[in-house]
Amino acid sequence: MSNNQPKLQFYQGPPSGFTPSGISGFSDLRPAAIVRELIQNSLDAAFEINIKPAKVLFRLKHYGIEKTPEINEYQEAFNCAVETQKISGGGRLPTQAKRVVDIIRTALRKSDQCVLSVLDNGIGLDSNRMNALLSDGISVKGGGATGTFGNGHSTVIPASDLRYILYGGVSSEGQRIGAGHAVLASSYRDEDDYATSGDGFLICGMHAGKFICPEGDNLPTLISEDLDWIENKLGHGTTVIIPSFNHFRNSERKLWDLISESAARSFFQAIAEGNLTVKFEDLRDQSNPTSETIDKQNIFSVLERDKDNTKRRKGSFLNGSRAYLAYKTFRYGTTNHIQTELGNIEVRVSFPIEGATHIDLCRNGMWITDEKYLPGFRYQFSNHKPFHALLLLNPERGGRLHELVRNAEGPLHNELLPRQRLLPDEAKELRSSFRKIREELKGMIPEVSSEVYSPLDYLTLDIRDKGKSGSDLPAFWGTPVELSQRISSRSYNGSDTGQGPRDKRGNKRSRNRSNQRPIPLAPEAFTGMSIAVGSSRQKILLNCLKSMSNAQFRLCVDENFDATCDNRARSDYEALVLTQVRINGKLAEDNLLIKKKGLVTGVYLGDIVSGSTIDIEVKYQLPENLVLPLGHEPTLRFDILKGEAPSTIEG
Repeated sequence: MSNNQPKLQFYQGPPSGFTPSGISGFSDLRPAAIVRELIQNSLDAAFEINIKPAKVLFRLKHYGIEKTPEINEYQEAFNCAVETQKISGGGRLPTQAKRVVDIIRTALRKSDQCVLSVLDNGIGLDSNRMNALLSDGISVKGGGATGTFGNGHSTVIPASDLRYILYGGVSSEGQRIGAGHAVLASSYRDEDDYATSGDGFLICGMHAGKFICPEGDNLPTLISEDLDWIENKLGHGTTVIIPSFNHFRNSERKLWDLISESAARSFFQAIAEGNLTVKFEDLRDQSNPTSETIDKQNIFSVLERDKDNTKRRKGSFLNGSRAYLAYKTFRYGTTNHIQTELGNIEVRVSFPIEGATHIDLCRNGMWITDEKYLPGFRYQFSNHKPFHALLLLNPERGGRLHELVRNAEGPLHNELLPRQRLLPDEAKELRSSFRKIREELKGMIPEVSSEVYSPLDYLTLDIRDKGKSGSDLPAFWGTPVELSQRISSRSYNGSDTGQGPRDKRGNKRSRNRSNQRPIPLAPEAFTGMSIAVGSSRQKILLNCLKSMSNAQFRLCVDENFDATCDNRARSDYEALVLTQVRINGKLAEDNLLIKKKGLVTGVYLGDIVSGSTIDIEVKYQLPENLVLPLGHEPTLRFDILKGEAPSTIEG
């Protein structure tokens, strides 16, 4: 049963260490994942009671660690957990556990710490919602919610050096409730005849399998102060409190920069539509508090400042460059609607001047994933003009399609996993609907000539030079591997060969020659091979089989450089940056270098006579956001294109 006063209670449970699987997936402290989860929950809470805009406030202030609820009980539980884990480990802690323990000990020694509160104007919390929040895998969110996981709060736990999070809510009826969750490790105390689990809960007790949470006057001060603010300023809502906030262990950047960047990239649609505002207050210096806001008035300027950021880790979210493109498509793209058997989805399409095809899915104003994780979309538009499409899904029009997409999302809501997360019949339904979307989208995009192609893949040789002592110098590329021809690169060449726009009579419209772009030449024109001759240095021996005029050379990362084809990190049409180019042993003249935004991306070869051989040696830079499998080197390919002299294409 329970009493009225909250206690930090650790109940009997399965054994666990200081690195439990429940939070291990979030232990790298990516601000994007944490900020995204917090804002998503607030957006859901506002959606449930039809409040627009959802208001989310990140508020940072100092506090004394003695104000942390039940901090003495926390310290006792922590000490017991450390000793128990040492005994289990034969007298010492595992390396990962020791790191966690050292961080917690350091936090406990600091009398003055930071606390981050995230407050919103949503539906608030009641007993059922609080139980779902504290429980593992239980969700009470409605079918139209942005998120799906009752244990999504685990994302936030690593942001506290104590791994201790507090929750509070004011309902629309005025009910005030609070609780807390600490994640330590299993422990055994002399007064108990069983081991406790590593999860501790700030509650009054349990009854019939449910948490009994403190309410009203029994709430700890740290929670009640936030609820007072919510009640006075917003009327109702929720607070998530992060004691011993660690700034995401990223002291090099301002907290607002991390928050606004993550909010703009993931929620550009919700913010642009006026359905979400995000605010930050820094109250650590009471004499000089600061405040920042991102809303529909300044979302463009936030994204524009971040548009040159192309870094994106595998399994992550949109980078700044892609988010900027997505926002522009949302604002200025043409709007269409596709009706499937499961529901309606809005499609916005734009045709960027340069770049490859990208397709992004947003649900309820939040970016979810791109073409890589859309069923049946990957590599399906190679014979169409490069474009960018936004698929916009909401519960009102989306119906069951929205429901299945939501249920198919992974725990970070950045991929669709229908095989793992849906029943077989549901996965089949979802694939069928996306097939309909894909085919109708193809009908909106002009096709390109099928005669254009990328040169045949070539053999990369393992060349070893003899050192002075006669020993082999290490090769850069390993054992020779012959690559088979895969998907051809295609370019829009302005010809009227596709299912493009038609006039009112149904006739195909003529193409604008301004859409022309350099295209790879035919396979019978050139043969060649590539040899690695140093770190980030490549020699290409090029043999011309047919005379060509205005030839250009570029070096690219093969988008399919691993056998699984899971690492398509760059555009088919994006060349590597070259830092040095030699043609037949001589440095290429500056007026022959092809540049883009001041960076060299190719070299102009001019007119080439049939039967001639060209020796090209380049030093190059790999993209910063290139994802490489462990122990692998990227495969490079060269393209020969036909285009104008560099002076006419500088960009």
